[in-house]
Amino acid sequence: MVELQAIDDRIAALKRELVAIPGRVESENRLLKSFEDLVAEAQKAVESIKKRQRDTEREIQSTEQKLREARGKQALVKTNDEFRALSSEIAQLEGQVGSLEDAALEIMESLPAAEKRLAEEKGELDRAKGRVQGAVSRHKAEGERLEKSFQTLLVERQTVAAAVSSPWQERYERFYKGRGGLAVCPIIEQTCQGCRMSETLQRFFEIRDSEDTIFTCANCGRIIFYKEKDVVGAISNSEEAG
Repeated sequence: MVELQAIDDRIAALKRELVAIPGRVESENRLLKSFEDLVAEAQKAVESIKKRQRDTEREIQSTEQKLREARGKQALVKTNDEFRALSSEIAQLEGQVGSLEDAALEIMESLPAAEKRLAEEKGELDRAKGRVQGAVSRHKAEGERLEKSFQTLLVERQTVAAAVSSPWQERYERFYKGRGGLAVCPIIEQTCQGCRMSETLQRFFEIRDSEDTIFTCANCGRIIFYKEKDVVGAISNSEEAG
């Protein structure tokens, strides 16, 4: 059952990795979306400037037409009051045309910077597409590799589990799920490494000297097996060095 638990631990680790793959792909897609949003924002800014430019040019044309009509009436005025009113209207229209032309020039001058930003954002998007597509491909390939390993382990688990009697399988499954993935653990110097409680010396000797009997911890109920302290220490040191 030690081997069975080791397989289940690897299966659990693979499941966690497999579950994480879609999130990693989604994260890459969100990153790409952020670059697409920047391009859309820059494109919108360019289109807005061009629209303002068109609207201003139309307004200039409309105001200039009014100005021409007003000037055409000058020869028709008959009184000083009419002349003064018409002159005031002409001056006002001339001022409007001047202001609109200044606005049109300002709008026109802002366009190159907006178009430059759009080109830069498109370049960043193209580069991001390459990076994201590469990352997504790697994540998907990793997912396929993990899935293959997962299926292989499931087959291996069936073989190993078949050698364990049903009552012990049921006990193992119950403890593995209910005790944080630790159903089988060593007993070292009388102490269960699962719950850290001690067995009697006599029972410890029975566990140590038995070759085929399965024992459980008198305190936590986990399946326990004898392991020498030096072996455990060597394993721990090896893991730390790794």
